[in-house]
Amino acid sequence: MGKVGIGIILLCLVLTACIDEIYLSVPSSESNLVIDAWLGRTSEQSYVRVYRSAPFLSGTREPRYSKVPTSEIYVEDETGGRVYFRNTSDTTLAYWPSKGQVFPSGRKYRLHLTTQQGKYESDWVLMPEATTEGDFQIVAREKLVYVISGNTPIQVPGTTAELNLNLTNSSMEEVGYLIEAKGISEVFTTGGPENCVCNCYLDQPYIFTGMNLESSGTRNSPKPVTLAELEITSLGRFYLQSTIKTVSKANFDYLQQINKQQRSTGSIFDPAPFKIRGNVKNVNYPEQEVLGNFTVFQENTFNQMIYRAEIYRHYPELTFAFDLTPHLEAPDDSCHDVYEDALPETPEPFLP
Repeated sequence: MGKVGIGIILLCLVLTACIDEIYLSVPSSESNLVIDAWLGRTSEQSYVRVYRSAPFLSGTREPRYSKVPTSEIYVEDETGGRVYFRNTSDTTLAYWPSKGQVFPSGRKYRLHLTTQQGKYESDWVLMPEATTEGDFQIVAREKLVYVISGNTPIQVPGTTAELNLNLTNSSMEEVGYLIEAKGISEVFTTGGPENCVCNCYLDQPYIFTGMNLESSGTRNSPKPVTLAELEITSLGRFYLQSTIKTVSKANFDYLQQINKQQRSTGSIFDPAPFKIRGNVKNVNYPEQEVLGNFTVFQENTFNQMIYRAEIYRHYPELTFAFDLTPHLEAPDDSCHDVYEDALPETPEPFLP
């Protein structure tokens, strides 16, 4: 064996000898009882979830929660009335009230729950008054947007549209709005075939980053809130579907803490989430850490067809950037060959 071969062997031995295995002692995350309860005006809007929290792992989207057996769950109102919540399956974490229940506004409610570890109850929470919807407005402004060029999204100057709705609530105190928005977007292709299917429809389940929270303010007057911000990168129509939950000031403050935590995590170098205690406590051991909250709300739904071509025409002074429209080559091709996640049929709001 030559000197070069011997040298390589000796170098490998030296490098191998320099490798040490390091074991880090990482404390296991303590599991906490979580009581996530939502009481709407009707039984169909209401549920209680009871489980034990899972260890935090940055980037985890589906934690494995453990079911907690309960012997009794009910909501009490200030008149002494009770509505019981029951579990329909041994494998689910959720409990629901019987159908047909109504929880009037202007009345206080409290959650009661019993497990093997003891009895738990929430603070009294006032059901807010119903929120009234007012004028709908679209405000367009220039902003950086992502457009599709080929198969690659690129960020360029363009225009977005704020979809705003005026809301009024007659409660005596400030309330909060939790807004959830999704939609269906119309997309196009070009093609030569005479019977070309050149428009398709895509579900857009998330059109707002994080939780969309707005305060009603302290005065009983219309408050414009942003339901969603829509990028005008196509001239196709967009069908907005939004749900607005009106919650008490205390519930609103709790949701703001949750929102702050969600926005501050995302990579392995972010701080782990802190434990946010809600309004539920152990009756016999108030010092026990109980996560989750009992939230009481009124719910509105607001749907609206957005004509992006009209926004383009109404704001000629703004800069617009559009996605590259795919072209169909084969006679039998349709837009479904390009947009594989497109809905199989034309959604009802888009029918003539």
